[in-house]
Amino acid sequence: MRRSAITCAACGRHRLKPTSAVTRAKRAGLNLYCDRTCAGVGRRIERSDEERRKLKAEYDARRRIELADEIRAAKRAYHLATYDPEKERVKRAAKMPRHIEYCRQPAYRAWKREYDRRYCAEKQFGEFAEAALLLGDLKAEVSERMTRLEIATLNGTLNKRLQRKHEHEHSYRR
Repeated sequence: MRRSAITCAACGRHRLKPTSAVTRAKRAGLNLYCDRTCAGVGRRIERSDEERRKLKAEYDARRRIELADEIRAAKRAYHLATYDPEKERVKRAAKMPRHIEYCRQPAYRAWKREYDRRYCAEKQFGEFAEAALLLGDLKAEVSERMTRLEIATLNGTLNKRLQRKHEHEHSYRR
C-alpha cells in the first residue's frame, strides 16, 4: 500500500496516510487529519456557552415532545417504586404551618382573588372571558358611584307598577 505524507489540519503534525485516502480528500476538497481525535476536533463547530445552552434547550424541548409517553411512563414507574404515603404525609404536615402563613399574606390574597376571578370567567364564558371581566369591572364602578335606588330613579323604573296604575286611573278620570 502506497502512503503519502500529510500535515494534520487540526494539530499540524506530519503523518503518512494511504495515497488513495489523500487523493480522495483532495479531490473532494476535504481536510486531512492524523487520527480520529484530530478529525473530531477539526470538525467541531466553535460556539459560545450561550449558543450551546440555547441549542441544548431546543433539543431538550423537541425530545420531550417526541418521547413524551416514554418519559411519562418512566416517571410513573419511578414514582410507584419509591412512593411512601406515610413519609409524604409527615412532610406535608411539617410544611402546613408555613403554607397557612403564606396564604394569609395580603399580597397572596390579592393575587389569589384576581386569579380566581379570571379562572371563573374563563370557565363560565370561554373566549368571552375578557369581556365578562370588563363588564364586571364596569358594574362595580357604577355601583360604587350610585346606589340601585338612584339608578332606578334616573331610568324611570322605580315603582313602575305603581306608576302604571296611577296613569291608568288618571286616564279614566277625564
